[in-house]
Amino acid sequence: MAAEEGQVADAGNSGAVSINDQFDIYVDQPLARYDSPPALAYVCTEKRDPNRELFALVCDPKQPPRHDLVSVMRQISQKGLVRAVEWGVVDWPLEGRRCPAIIYERPRGDRVLANIDDEPPRMSEEAISRKFVEPAVAVLREMHNQGITHRAIRLTNLFYDSSPAAQATIMFGECLSAPPAIGQSAVYETIESAMAPPTGRGPGSVSDDLYAFGVTILALLIGQNPCVGMSNEEVIQSKLIYGSYGALVQRHRISLTMMEVVRGLLMDEIEERWTLDDLEFWLSGRRLSPKQPDRPAKAARAFSFQGRDLLTRREVAFAFSNNWDAAIEPVRAGMLDTWLRRSLGEEAAIEAVNTAKATISATETETESDDRMLARIIIALDPLRPITYKSFSATIDGIGGEIAAKYLDESTRNDFVEVLRANLIVFSTEMLGKSAWVGFGYIPQFEKIKLFLENTSIGHGIERVIYELNPTLSCQSPLLEAEYVHDFTEMLHAYERLAQQNPDGMAVLIDRHIAAFIVTHLKGGLVAEMREIENLHDPLAVARASIRVLAQVQDQTDSIPAPNLCNVAIKTLEPAVERFNSRSQRERIRLRLQKVAHDGKLNDILRIVNNSTYIENDRTAYRRAVKEFVRSVLQMQQLTFEKTHKKQLARAIGAEVSAFISCILSLIAIIIIAVVWYMGS
Repeated sequence: MAAEEGQVADAGNSGAVSINDQFDIYVDQPLARYDSPPALAYVCTEKRDPNRELFALVCDPKQPPRHDLVSVMRQISQKGLVRAVEWGVVDWPLEGRRCPAIIYERPRGDRVLANIDDEPPRMSEEAISRKFVEPAVAVLREMHNQGITHRAIRLTNLFYDSSPAAQATIMFGECLSAPPAIGQSAVYETIESAMAPPTGRGPGSVSDDLYAFGVTILALLIGQNPCVGMSNEEVIQSKLIYGSYGALVQRHRISLTMMEVVRGLLMDEIEERWTLDDLEFWLSGRRLSPKQPDRPAKAARAFSFQGRDLLTRREVAFAFSNNWDAAIEPVRAGMLDTWLRRSLGEEAAIEAVNTAKATISATETETESDDRMLARIIIALDPLRPITYKSFSATIDGIGGEIAAKYLDESTRNDFVEVLRANLIVFSTEMLGKSAWVGFGYIPQFEKIKLFLENTSIGHGIERVIYELNPTLSCQSPLLEAEYVHDFTEMLHAYERLAQQNPDGMAVLIDRHIAAFIVTHLKGGLVAEMREIENLHDPLAVARASIRVLAQVQDQTDSIPAPNLCNVAIKTLEPAVERFNSRSQRERIRLRLQKVAHDGKLNDILRIVNNSTYIENDRTAYRRAVKEFVRSVLQMQQLTFEKTHKKQLARAIGAEVSAFISCILSLIAIIIIAVVWYMGS
């Protein structure tokens, strides 16, 4: 039975798991009021300071947290931000696997709005300025200086820093437990970011945070969530028609002072949106003339599509992207061109669409031509929107997150490949012009990953792409399903645990995901090893290459011992031991391998198995033994023959002896005759 929320148990409780031997997280003590879905909060204590009030967010390993930013965020000590303390990977019994967890200091007050359906508090303008805007601007300034974004600013992610709430400062909640902007509704996102799926929004810029900040200020001013009761698509449609300010404020009355800051932050044109400098000027008492948002040009006559009347080119682009197959016909039939010329009359839009059509290659099939043309036309109509091709859609900086989240979906994966082949990213940056400073920075990276996609060998392909685009993504290999391998140290520990569970060996040591993860993160090439891992005819070559790769991983971890993995490596490399011809040599090698396995160094295993001196000595001894064996066989054959043909051999030998004796006697007789003749003469 779970303990009451917030109650701290004895540190020796078996329900506690440890992070880095510094913090204990209590599995049976949830803290629901600090949940940050999909991450769940639990009581946490620090071993050095048990009185420190902390909570831990145990994250969903399938939605990777921004753990690489923890070291930066914990240096931000502004009072307007819930402070990050540490992060790590824990054995989480509730999931039966290892999960990432991030530790935060507990806010001393409650959440400003616990549930999106609740009615938020209505604050005075002075309280909003002094207790929310001022500390928030300081936080955003420091984050901006560090080159990071929050991307989780919303009414339900605010906390009071003390009790009672009337005297408390409002703090931004955490922003690291999930991918950026994944928990944001369309209300809090800019039009272009809201159009992208949550996993494909990317880290964005400080301007995205300022927009969400403006929506949050508005919610506190009017005492309710803007666009309440509307779906995300309805919110986007309303913003496209009326602009963000008009769609969100609607009929609510706001004073000129607050209208200035809200309108400035909700400008849809990023060049016109307020910056941190503008906010700081406003806080210092300097008043700026309220900016009037530029409404998109409306057509004299609506473009009719799927039963809806569309008046702006952004509306048309949005409708086309949501109804891909139906959008081909009005484009192919020229209905869009006619509307652009006769009803909208925007020369820039007409020229952009003509450019989109002109970039179609003559080598493309009719279907490819239609789909790629439509993708380019959507970009031409609305260059700011996410890049879209059929089922794939993402902002330029969110492409990596989107393909990492959905690469198992074949249609999404294929459409992503088409985005690259059709050069939609380059085309989008060309259409954006001066606003494409973010996109231009990504073009070299996407050009490089095209080569990885074309190469289907292990260590490349779509697996390599997702790790190149998401450097902090954990290894997605099915072999490591119960692990959370985000670096080589975790990988080595994971292999050590797998080896302990499978002491008789593993059928596969390195699959395509593990190979791609290692190649992406390893310093130095592994071309030869990867080629050998794909060897279909020599299992020993595959085993040796796999162990060599894991040995390099171990080297990158400052040679952390892995005795269990070494024992599995010995079993895997048994054919390499069996190739030695000398039984005594094999036994000596096995004894040496068992001895070095205790030290847990894979390179020591390889040095013994691949020792050239051992191999050459064995070959020399083998050749010598073969010669001795042949000689012995010949001798045995001769003895056998002699035994079998004894009589024949006796007669033959007797004949030879008789002939020899006869020759000797004849020679003696000749000599005697010669001597007698000589003496007689």
